[in-house]
Amino acid sequence: MRVPLLMVMSTTAYYKRLQLFCQLTMRFSLKPVFTNAALVAFFLCSAPVYSASFEYLYIEANEGNSSGGHSAIQFGDEVYHYQHHDSGLIRLLRQDKQEFHFLYRFLQNRRIHLSHIEVSGDTFNMLREHFKVQFLAQDQQLKQLDDLRRDRVLIQRLLHKPGFDGSFPDAGSSTALQLKGVGLFYAGQELSDQKTGRRTEKPAGVQSRLSHTIELLRKKIEQNYGQDFLLHRRKQIIAGIKALKTGHWPVVKPILSEDNFPPAINSFADSYEDYLTGLVAIKVLVEEQPLRLDAFFVTHESVTPEEKEVLERLRDQQFLSLLKSVNSGRPDWGYAVIVNMARLLAVDLSVQLRQWVYVDDFAVDSEWISADQFSEYAEQMQIQINDALDNLTRTRKALLNPGSLTEANYSRLEMSANRYFELLKGRQHKAIRYMGEKALPTKSISVPDWIVPELAQQQLARALTELDNYESHLLQELAEHYRYDLITRNCVTELFRTIDQALLRHNKEDVDQSKLAELVMKESTDRLGGNISASFNFVPFVSFQSVQDRYNVTTSAVLNSYRGQQLAILYAQNNGVMTLLRESNTFSSTLYTYNSDDAFFVFFTDEPILLRPFFGLFNTVAGIGQSVVGFLSWPIDSGKNLKSGATGILMSLPELVFFNMRKGSYKYLSYTQFVNEEKMRY
Repeated sequence: MRVPLLMVMSTTAYYKRLQLFCQLTMRFSLKPVFTNAALVAFFLCSAPVYSASFEYLYIEANEGNSSGGHSAIQFGDEVYHYQHHDSGLIRLLRQDKQEFHFLYRFLQNRRIHLSHIEVSGDTFNMLREHFKVQFLAQDQQLKQLDDLRRDRVLIQRLLHKPGFDGSFPDAGSSTALQLKGVGLFYAGQELSDQKTGRRTEKPAGVQSRLSHTIELLRKKIEQNYGQDFLLHRRKQIIAGIKALKTGHWPVVKPILSEDNFPPAINSFADSYEDYLTGLVAIKVLVEEQPLRLDAFFVTHESVTPEEKEVLERLRDQQFLSLLKSVNSGRPDWGYAVIVNMARLLAVDLSVQLRQWVYVDDFAVDSEWISADQFSEYAEQMQIQINDALDNLTRTRKALLNPGSLTEANYSRLEMSANRYFELLKGRQHKAIRYMGEKALPTKSISVPDWIVPELAQQQLARALTELDNYESHLLQELAEHYRYDLITRNCVTELFRTIDQALLRHNKEDVDQSKLAELVMKESTDRLGGNISASFNFVPFVSFQSVQDRYNVTTSAVLNSYRGQQLAILYAQNNGVMTLLRESNTFSSTLYTYNSDDAFFVFFTDEPILLRPFFGLFNTVAGIGQSVVGFLSWPIDSGKNLKSGATGILMSLPELVFFNMRKGSYKYLSYTQFVNEEKMRY
């Protein structure tokens, strides 16, 4: 929240009041001695009091998501915006301010037009809380939809009898049903083989040390809870799995409540996965199972004596934490135990080897880039490596500070190390995981053909029918609330509708439905300076102008894109005309290298405006050319070039009527560079 030193009002309102005061002064011939006092009193009594502000953002058009432009609303460090998703629904998203601006201004190379809207503290809190509640509500709704689909997969799987080899038919379960963290210790087939005893083969080398640490942990557990504790815990879990019941999904009234929160339903699939994960945690302890070789990596970074002391204290904390977790009553205790055991092994091995060892925390669905892509963007990749090294160095030093030995800090260290050492692989001409490191390692495996609930076929069939009925009703209600439409329900219209909903919910009076529009207009005028109709402001740049004209906008700013910032630097250093000519096209530009996320184009059309139709014509021809090449290469690239060429034509046509589209994008820019440049701006 920003609190200005002076209480201000909109410029329009200010001059209207000033004009009225002058008329009154002339009419009643106020003496000069009273003029100043009357002026002050008039404004103090009549001016609305503003103590906070939020920002309305208009993001310019470019190829990619929200290609026609985008809109968002910013409260402090949080940005809310709506986006169309493949489900056909429009979703409210919440992002950190810096991450949002980095995505659109740097990676997508778009300018952002920002308007500061002054409001009272009460109005600011009301709007921010309403957007927050709407985000959490929709997130819960879509999570329930995902839970229902996973429950269906599990029920369908259980409905089929095992085949002659004892395995179940795959009804989408390989991706829908996953055991988080289990892949750190076992491959899927190892669990499907239903091993129950101790390991018969003793691991050698590093894994032998890991196995020994697990043995020490098991002995501590047995000393603390008794020799039969793990066996008893295992029997409890198996009994729980066999007694597990499907959920019940009755539909007797609308599913979504007044605040759009669906009722809490215990997911059948979640319960089953939690039980199995707990069973695996016990299995690791009983069999003294070491980490899989692909679940950790040993670096060449030496552990200093000071770091060794810190790691030894951390190891002691992890032992104590695991003693508590293994007897926890939380449903997800198994995942917590597995992750903490993996980290215990990494920390203990770091102490023993005097070299840093980390658990691999990249997600299974991490974004990869090829060795050729890494080489093509070698300069930007080197910047990323330098940033990652700086971050890792700072995080290691921070761990030595008093009071910094926490699980959260170690998690940050683990993420920093994973990013840095993964990027280093690119120098060896290897494909690397560019994005996907997690605060908690997730290395999942598909749910194995193991112990299953003891449910009759009739029970499963009835449960599946109930689930289908409930899901159908939920989908219908979600569509009524969030169905996307290019004109009537898009990223712009839903922002203003959400603002209107916040104003209505704040008003506690029972209002006649026919007077809702009148009430919204009054509330919006009193609190924001005016009202903006969602129906007539579905185009991003039109809505931005409406905000400028009707809300209490005190200041406006244009936040430059990455290429715009770099052009400004070049113009300041070199001849403006020569720089303009060189940087106007993709062939001679020193600031842009073509990447496959952009359809092929020739000219940037943001500047100069008068040449935009001429440049747009060249870009349209370039798109046609790529389409022709794409048609010929269809059998080779599965239509990728053809699709890109068609996109290029579509993006270039608006430029013929002076509308800027082709800006290019930058996929591998440095987030640290963005943050540093933002600090310099302020």
